[in-house]
Amino acid sequence: MMNLKKLRKLIPKYAVVPIVVMIAVNFFTFFITPVWTNQLHHYCMEITLDKMLPFVPVFIVPYILAYVQWVVGFIGIARTGEDYCKRFIYGEITAKTIVCVIFFLMPTTMERAVIEGNDVFSGMVALIYSIDAPVNLFPSIHCLESWFCFRGSLNRRYFSRTWTIAMGVMTVLVFLSTVLIKQHLVVDMIGAVAVAEIGLFVSGKLRTEQNRKMC
Repeated sequence: MMNLKKLRKLIPKYAVVPIVVMIAVNFFTFFITPVWTNQLHHYCMEITLDKMLPFVPVFIVPYILAYVQWVVGFIGIARTGEDYCKRFIYGEITAKTIVCVIFFLMPTTMERAVIEGNDVFSGMVALIYSIDAPVNLFPSIHCLESWFCFRGSLNRRYFSRTWTIAMGVMTVLVFLSTVLIKQHLVVDMIGAVAVAEIGLFVSGKLRTEQNRKMC
């Protein structure tokens, strides 16, 4: 009972349904789309820069810590107030819907690195490779979620400068991690930012229109 009360204090009531919908859309996009696109032709969007970037196994650390950033970041956004919260979470849902459509229409893949090291970081990368097939890469969900956490932290009314800097540094590390452990390509990062911004733009327009009708 006490844990439920703490959870209610942590995540405001107005944010519960949007967050549940967001998680459901994430699940469908990541786990269901490969079932439908598995037999389709997959495109490789590798560019020259991708070939120049080294394989750096230690970057598996920020790649995994990204999941912590998302939980902390979206809880922070959820607590900012109903309007700001819903604008960002609905923006994320819109962006993820776009991602889902792209996954269906243009499945992507890439050639991963050959793991030769026996260190713990190489082992962690090998584990990620084994449980996450190199499909549905464009745009990068990893980069998209971290970008939302950073964008949400830019409002000085709700977040301190320290919080924003921390989110910014973590987002940069996550972006680097996706290409330096050869889990994504450069265009996947660019696509993630573009789709995230489109999602936020659409959500902002819809929220503004909704608020106008309520006045």
